[in-house]
Amino acid sequence: MIRKPILFAVCAFEIALIMFIAVWPTFADAIDDANRYAVRIKSSVSNSIFFDGGSGTSSGAGFLVDKERGWVITNAHVSGYGTANLEVSFKDEKYINSQILYADVELDLAIIMVSKRKIPETAIEANLECSNLRLNGREVAAFGHPEGLSYSASRGIISQVRVYDRVDWIQTDAAINEGNSGGPLIDVETGKVLGINSMALEDTEGLNFAVPAKPICKILDIIKSGGTPLPPRLPIVFAENEETEESMIVGGNRYGDLPEGLQIGDLVTKVNGIPVKSPTEALTVLRGGDGKAKLTYMRDGNEGEIDITFTFEDDYLEKPYVLADGALIAEARYSEIRHNDRLFQVHSLQRGSYASRAGIFKNAYITAINGKKPETINEIYKALDTDDEVNLMLRAWSSRNRYLYDFYQVVYTPNEVKLRNAL
Repeated sequence: MIRKPILFAVCAFEIALIMFIAVWPTFADAIDDANRYAVRIKSSVSNSIFFDGGSGTSSGAGFLVDKERGWVITNAHVSGYGTANLEVSFKDEKYINSQILYADVELDLAIIMVSKRKIPETAIEANLECSNLRLNGREVAAFGHPEGLSYSASRGIISQVRVYDRVDWIQTDAAINEGNSGGPLIDVETGKVLGINSMALEDTEGLNFAVPAKPICKILDIIKSGGTPLPPRLPIVFAENEETEESMIVGGNRYGDLPEGLQIGDLVTKVNGIPVKSPTEALTVLRGGDGKAKLTYMRDGNEGEIDITFTFEDDYLEKPYVLADGALIAEARYSEIRHNDRLFQVHSLQRGSYASRAGIFKNAYITAINGKKPETINEIYKALDTDDEVNLMLRAWSSRNRYLYDFYQVVYTPNEVKLRNAL
């Protein structure tokens, strides 16, 4: 009666050992490859714009996806949106200058370019997982440079691909720290890159998120073919039902009127005949298109179809902005305020700058200059490019529950004003 359990234990140990030996070389090979396509990225920002994290110097990770073109993938919050000085280094190599090619606000994605002549011969391209592979439960390695530990990996599994804040994310318990941002999330079994390490929720354990690779594959293909991969600006706002985990429910309209034929509460199931379960999937289908789409929806158990038209989001790298005495002024960050209210905003403010001392503050909306609402960034530049005193009326979110906004007046004489990215 005693020998059988001992025999079983020995067999179980042998099986586990065989499985470990079988898996380990795959993991080792995947990490060895990652050492050859992963990079370190240094970003230096004096004035941030749109969705940057502020001024200063920061570092992150990235990975090579096209050696001939010199394309490196990273997070947009690592690269910035066009106002940062960027440097890239491959393992055991010096830092080289780079520039940003594309930044995507929807996916926290950026493509940056380095000279192909400066890419080491030993470097290889990362292999992205562009298929419909089921990711739940797959073993992964989050590769990057966490806490100063360059070119290291943390192992874990994928919990699921979930919709969080209306965007698709890969949820994993593989540790993603600040230095991992922009690095590859690697499938241990295949060695393919499943996503871009992006963020971890604060004050939580094991809740780490990566951008899925599939929409990135679509964006790369569009750019290579000479197209524009900017995300669509749909006239529909989608609502989410947390109990049913449905996230394609028509919740209302964002720009203009709700398309005729749709009702609030309709469930969109297909875009151009392709099944979709999330806003990210819908936008991925429509990227690079002609601004037209056929939506299939369900209402009270019945299926219907409707044709819609839409525009695309602006290219943030080409957005004009004004630098006024340490304040960076551009179109408002949030779409509704930018397109419906057509306001301009102070995106960043250098500490101790003249603008700061004059009373201008970060995130304030400019409602008027000298009593007139500015309609273009050129009007703001012309109004501030003067030796005379100017009167700014600023609007900001109120700290009191009774009001949505508070208003502030700033009167000062501009000193140094520059216009960037404008014709």
